[in-house]
Amino acid sequence: MRTVPDSSHRPHAPVPALTAVLATAALGIGMAVVPAVPAAASAGAEGGITFHVAPDGSDRAKGSATRPFRTLERAQKAVRASLGRGARERRPVDVVVHGGTYRLRSTLNFTTADSGTAKAPVRYLAAPGERVVISGGRPLAPRWRSYSGSVKVADIGAGLDFDGLFADGQRQTLARYPDYDPGTAILGGYAPDAISPERVARWKNPTTALVRGLHDGMWGGNSFKVTGVKADGTPELAWVGDNNRGSGLHDTYRMVENVFEELDAPGEWFYDKPAGKLYFYPPAGVDPGRARIETAERNELIRVEGSGPRDAVRHLTFSGFTFTGTHRTLFNTPYEKLQLGDWALARAAAVHLKNTENVSVRASRFDQLGGNALLIDGYNSRDVVSGNEFSHSGASDVAVIGNPDAVREPSTWDNMRRTISDTRPGPKTENYPRDISIRDNLMHDNGQFEKQSSGVQISMSRRVTVDGNTLHDGPRACVDINDGTWGGHLIENNDIFNCVKETSDHGPFNSWGRDRFWPLNADDATKKSYAKLDAMETTVIRHNRIRHSSHWDIDLDDGSSNYLIEDNLLLNGGVKLREGFHRTVRNNIFVNGGAHFHVWFADSGDTVEKNVFVTDTPYSLIQVDMARSRPVINDNLFWNNGKAVQGLGDGWRANGLDTRSVIADPKFTGASPFDDPAKLDYTVQPDSPALALGFRNIAMGGFGKAGSPTPPPLTWPTETPETDTLDALPEPLLGVPVTRIYSDTIKSATGLTDTDGLHLASVPSTSEAYRQGLRANDVIREIDGRPVTDRNSFWLPYNRTAPGADAVLKVWRNQASVEVTLRKPTAVQQINNTSGVVYTGTGWDWKNRFRGGAGGWADDVHATQNKGDSFELAFNGTAIDLLTQVNTDEGEVELFIDGRSVGTIDNHNATRVHQKTVFSAAGLAPGAHTIKGVMKTGDYMIVDSFRIQ
Repeated sequence: MRTVPDSSHRPHAPVPALTAVLATAALGIGMAVVPAVPAAASAGAEGGITFHVAPDGSDRAKGSATRPFRTLERAQKAVRASLGRGARERRPVDVVVHGGTYRLRSTLNFTTADSGTAKAPVRYLAAPGERVVISGGRPLAPRWRSYSGSVKVADIGAGLDFDGLFADGQRQTLARYPDYDPGTAILGGYAPDAISPERVARWKNPTTALVRGLHDGMWGGNSFKVTGVKADGTPELAWVGDNNRGSGLHDTYRMVENVFEELDAPGEWFYDKPAGKLYFYPPAGVDPGRARIETAERNELIRVEGSGPRDAVRHLTFSGFTFTGTHRTLFNTPYEKLQLGDWALARAAAVHLKNTENVSVRASRFDQLGGNALLIDGYNSRDVVSGNEFSHSGASDVAVIGNPDAVREPSTWDNMRRTISDTRPGPKTENYPRDISIRDNLMHDNGQFEKQSSGVQISMSRRVTVDGNTLHDGPRACVDINDGTWGGHLIENNDIFNCVKETSDHGPFNSWGRDRFWPLNADDATKKSYAKLDAMETTVIRHNRIRHSSHWDIDLDDGSSNYLIEDNLLLNGGVKLREGFHRTVRNNIFVNGGAHFHVWFADSGDTVEKNVFVTDTPYSLIQVDMARSRPVINDNLFWNNGKAVQGLGDGWRANGLDTRSVIADPKFTGASPFDDPAKLDYTVQPDSPALALGFRNIAMGGFGKAGSPTPPPLTWPTETPETDTLDALPEPLLGVPVTRIYSDTIKSATGLTDTDGLHLASVPSTSEAYRQGLRANDVIREIDGRPVTDRNSFWLPYNRTAPGADAVLKVWRNQASVEVTLRKPTAVQQINNTSGVVYTGTGWDWKNRFRGGAGGWADDVHATQNKGDSFELAFNGTAIDLLTQVNTDEGEVELFIDGRSVGTIDNHNATRVHQKTVFSAAGLAPGAHTIKGVMKTGDYMIVDSFRIQ
């Protein structure tokens, strides 16, 4: 149980600092980041004991500066011996570790026998200016020979357990399909046919294959082992459990690795474990015979674990080290689902703290690790993680995770609480982290393998401070709070950007609040009375600079409650508030983003005040009744560079909202953000109208770790708004508008993994749709057993349904499927040109209100200029009217009923007339019919709408 030091670095002499070249091509960044080492390491603690470790030392030596130990295990024994001399004689103990690589043959375990005290702490310190690497791998000395083409092979011995290979300190690529592409954010390259029968048939041994992909809703990742091949040639997949929302694998975003036949690109490698052969395709510029080749084998490097909360490891510090060379835990460690958030966790990390107090990890570098970098697990109190750099972690950088046994009546996706009997607030046991400090760290490029990962991940914890960190570039949230248990967190002074690069429906800061109250079978008032049982202390998000490429910089999802969001600079995104209580959004600056209000409870207790919104649409609402929710929204300033600001009409103010708010130039110092998208100083001038509303200037400095990268510029929209697309067109159905799921906002609000179906954003209680059982935010997913994927897949069968007959719908409501039976009205029904009309020919063009469709029944029309093009509608009834636009450039259209010509109409007119009835047919036999029109003359044929009886 010993470290194996590498004496390639001489002790006692300074070693060149590790250069971290940040792989952020979009930013064009390349900078050295060297963790500072405390000066105290050079002399040891005052009045204390100091031991030294060096690669050319001896474990038979005394551990002095001139006669150092050789291994960390020997130093640990010496520390324990010094601590065992009695409490009265205790003195601070330092272990100064000199330059070199210390390879662990097993995890280095620290227990209560290694504890210090407040006055006599124990510290393991890298010597100043010397690079000290703690590695979980082993060096190889392969004797390479040619195998095929550029691929080399060497015999390294059978039965080794590693899934990471390094050449000169750089992680290489496990043989994969498709080949790794650094320019592709998602999975470094993906292919829908990654596990197709045709590809699997090429593999001699498919059971080595590992499949990584995105969740089918793009909510993180899902990964699988291939255990065999089915009769149809597709692989048998065993899910590893790396997502809390099911094992669905995305049809497109998937790849396969660890397959010998896929070794075909520079940097790829494959290890034939039974044969003991290592195959390697060296990248350009790497001489495999001279390169330093190393594996990654240990799951964990350092584990600090007391026996329980009453017997914790205390006052222990690790400082100045580089941690690297750990095995991926993605495929070899069980996953645990974490409450009702989306996250599952492998409880393992390069540095693992459990049952500790006042343990610190400082000024270190976590480099290219296989799984989590640092895990604070179960009972931990007043631990500190500060001044570190986390680079290219396989999973999360820092995970702060409590135990389920600390949660009262835990609610999970597998067993949701529907009632509450234990109404005591707060945790049930002591097995949870509290008062943890994560400060002044640089955290970037996490989630190299696990896509449900983050820079800082928090679950079942209390009072975690995340302060002054720079977090950027990751597949999911850079800071995630998985659940509301038990709040009290402080997220401040951070710089957060380039997050959510591979997944969707998520923010750079993301939280869930699906605590016990959220799934209750209860009214909103009852839910509100229980909301603080778990989210018992206010979580504060204060003075952060957050930049996102999508909707929400701060995403308070599903039930997130008891939050204060203030003094933040939010760039290119905004804030989402969904299904929670007691949220205050105050004194923030929104630039190119707004406030998204989704699915609010009654009497929400929410406040949005004294903010500056620099955007055209400050508010976006989905299934929100402001009169029922009763938020306080006022004293805000809006500015759209002198153009119109949407959504602030009389109806808004009639509900008492923004009655004192103003539309005015906030008067930022320096250039306008509309002229300078890279602007980062949003201080308002003394005569700013925002100050008169109670807004206070936000300090524009102090974001993130000093010397770290900063966010990229804004991306002001230049394309047609998504609300002006065909998918976003509202079609009338039973008196309410229906659309496709045309945006991530709607997809998020509905909780769907895809965009299939028709969405009902609003269903007034006076509508026929409401009377028949449809509700706001419903998505129609099936009609009479047939899936609804687009408009026509609904309208074609609906239009064929007889008046007075029933159509059975499957509806997605509140993230569950329900059945609704509609009875088709017998009264006259009017449908749009987009509602089940089939267009034949190459000239058809859908025109919205900006492109010639204004004045149509739904402010749109279909039009063609190609003679011979046709339209056809199948319907059920006894009469039909055709309504269209007539004008000087229109001509003759031949019409057919049930395949028989009924004559030609002429739509030529001296002036333009909208919604003119140009044809009527009555007295048809009850039942199914078709109407068809064929363009004969004129420059245009236009279709607007139909009336059916």
